[in-house]
Formats: sequence, structure tokens, C-alpha cells
Amino acid sequence: PDLTPPPPLPPHFPCDRCSPHHSKYSLTLSHAARPISLFPPTHPTLTLPPPATMDSLEIATAIAATVGLAIIMWVYKNFFGGPPRLKPNKYIPVKLIRKETVSSNAERPTVFLTFDANVSEFPTGAHVSCKFESNGKQVIRPYTPTRFSESECELMVRVYPKGQMTQHMHKLKVGDTLLFRGPTGMKRYGRAGPGTFSKVLKSKETHQRGLTDIIMLAGGTGITPMLQICNHIIRDDTDSTRVQLLVANSSPSDVMLYDELVKLERASKKQIRVHFTVSRCGDDWKHIKGRVTKEMVKNLCPPPSKKVACAICGPPGFNKAALSILDELGHAKEMIWQW
Repeated sequence: PDLTPPPPLPPHFPCDRCSPHHSKYSLTLSHAARPISLFPPTHPTLTLPPPATMDSLEIATAIAATVGLAIIMWVYKNFFGGPPRLKPNKYIPVKLIRKETVSSNAERPTVFLTFDANVSEFPTGAHVSCKFESNGKQVIRPYTPTRFSESECELMVRVYPKGQMTQHMHKLKVGDTLLFRGPTGMKRYGRAGPGTFSKVLKSKETHQRGLTDIIMLAGGTGITPMLQICNHIIRDDTDSTRVQLLVANSSPSDVMLYDELVKLERASKKQIRVHFTVSRCGDDWKHIKGRVTKEMVKNLCPPPSKKVACAICGPPGFNKAALSILDELGHAKEMIWQW
């Protein structure tokens, strides 16, 4: 064999990473001054292992584990984590966690009841059905949650002297339960996108799209579905629908959630305008005075249009008067939604 040593190299020659010209000499130490072998090394063919791959069994196992984890999280969230979710076809007991009187009318107080039920997945415009038993008879009434909170069921009710359900609710103490089921009702807002009303039946759905304005006429506790819709609008950055909300009550002491309604208007940056009117008041009342009239609605609200919907809710007498006023102003029946 040829024992002639290789030619001398510079004292600070680079390693094989720095200069490929010297890669034929094997380097035995780290980067920098490395001694070299006396003989050129042999150059065996370098065979790299194939890239790691997952066989079909491993892929199936990974998918099954992911799906299983998702199912476990869903079951925990819906059955063990947080407040219970209501069921549309079955009444379940729900605990009262807060109770507050929100009007100063001693004869017909209004109470704001917060129940430990998650309504975050409720469609906007939906009701809940409440039930209890009295003298062997079932008493069932529908109510619309206000939706200030998504994770709790908030109901605002006016207590009437002869109202079976409202009297029962008024007597409830924190920790007591009431039977609930939901969502119920057919009317929806936002189901088909911003600025839409929908009527949902078992066999079909009808939608009213392209709305730019909504006229809301609320009498007494009829404010609740309006609050639900308004809260939906201000939470949706893509919803630019304008609202004129006229809140009617008998006296200043009957006005419910006054401060919250004022805050709602501010939070909407005047996209939602709130107007208060009462039938009886003193000189210190700073808002509109009198019953809702044709002139009042005409001055505050936009004129009839295919892009202007009307929503009304209140006692039977209020609803009848509101429907008559809207008809006189020329609003088409199909543009009026009554809760």
C-alpha cells in the first residue's frame, strides 16, 4: 500500500462543515484545531433510515383517542360542569340563586329572579316554560329570559295579586327550585344572520331578512324579549341594526331596570335608543308623559318600510293598542312581530 502521508495542511484549516475540500480527511476532534489521520479514510456508502411513518393502526388509534377525549369533555361540560342546561321536552328542577326587587310599586312589585340554568345556547327570542303544582293542579306559564348573563337564566316578573305563578315566584327563597323546560316559542331574532326575524315551525322556517331598523314597543314586563334582542345586537359586532325602544309603564315606580336600560343605550353607542313614557307622573319626571300614541311613535320611529320591522310585547290591552297604532301608520302585518 501507498504509505505516503498526505500533504501538509494550514495550521488552522476549517472543518468539513466549513470547507468541503477537506472532507476526504477524517476529523476526530471537535471544531477548530483537529488532528487528522495519516491516511485518507475509506468512504463507505451512507444509507439513511427511511422517514418515520404511522401505519393505519396508529392513525386509527390517534383518531379514536381524539374523538374519545372530545366526547368526555362534552359530557362533563353538559352534565357535570357548571349550571344544568334546560331541555326542550322535559321539565327539570332549577335552583334560585338570586332574587331582587326592581320596582318600588308595593301593590304590584317586580322581581328579578336568577336561576342556576345555562341558557347560552338559547336562540334569541325563545322562552322558557315554568311549572309548579297547586292544589293538585299544574300551573304553567311562559317567560322570556332577559339574557344580561349568558350562563344564567334571568327572569323579570311583575307580581299580580291574583297571579298564581307570579305569587308563587314571589314566595320563592334563594335555594328553592322551580321546574323549567326550554327553549320554547317560535319567534327568533338573528337565526338567519344579523337583522333577521324568523318563525320556526316543525315543518318549515320563514325568514325576514335585510332589516335596517326595529321599532320596539314594550309595555310593563313586555320589556324582557326586547332586552334579549338588544343584548344580542350589541354583542354581535357585525349587526348594525338600529333600534328605537319605547318603554311604557303606568307610573315611574313601575319602570323596571331603568339603570340597566340607560347603560344598554350607552353601551350600544346610540345604535339602540331607549325612550321612557308613563301614564301618571309628577313634575319631576324627565321623560315622555302619557300613553303610547300614534303621534309619539311617528315622531320617534322610522316610517314604514320593507326594511323596518316592529316588535311588541305587553299586556293584552297594550298589545291591542300598539297593533292599532302601527296599522294606522301603515306598517304591514307581516312586518309586525308580537311576543
